[in-house]
Amino acid sequence: MQPPSGASAHSDTGSADGPAPYFSTSDAVFVLLAIIVTIMVVQLGYETLHEGLNTEATKSRGEAMVSWFGSHAPAHAGDGEPLAGCDGENTTWASCRDALVADGGPFAGIRNIATPDGKVFSASCDRTDASTHGSIILEKGSPKPPDGASLIYAPLADDEALDKGPLDLRLSICGRGFSVIHIGEFKF
Repeated sequence: MQPPSGASAHSDTGSADGPAPYFSTSDAVFVLLAIIVTIMVVQLGYETLHEGLNTEATKSRGEAMVSWFGSHAPAHAGDGEPLAGCDGENTTWASCRDALVADGGPFAGIRNIATPDGKVFSASCDRTDASTHGSIILEKGSPKPPDGASLIYAPLADDEALDKGPLDLRLSICGRGFSVIHIGEFKF
């Protein structure tokens, strides 16, 4: 059955003054919330991308260090050009670390990429110390009892002597969320 002429099948029952508004206050609140959520998602994505790029750059730096330690190992053993502070008698990890980042060293001017005011080298990736985020961690391997076939790693102490023969070392970085990312193992 058809409605009588002049009447519509779907009448707009708004207020007594006229039809209901097309865009109400609740619609405006929804659009505003959608814009805020979109901005937050874009910002989170940008920060995640930026953090990922910093982690990759720090990993690349760590890989370059592993490569340098591997290629410098013969010189450290006495077959090649030594690096003052890393090679010779009475050398420690602290003196070698300083020589690596000193002017004229293989990693001169190195900085913490993830945290500009943070540590370049640290003993651990410590969630309670924000300056360790993005730092490079060097650990010394010791034989694991009882068989000694595998190694257990501990932070390389500043006073660790480097002139007592080759050390089993592992280089890691302190990545996003203060997770340790292992880069490589080598003898030095």
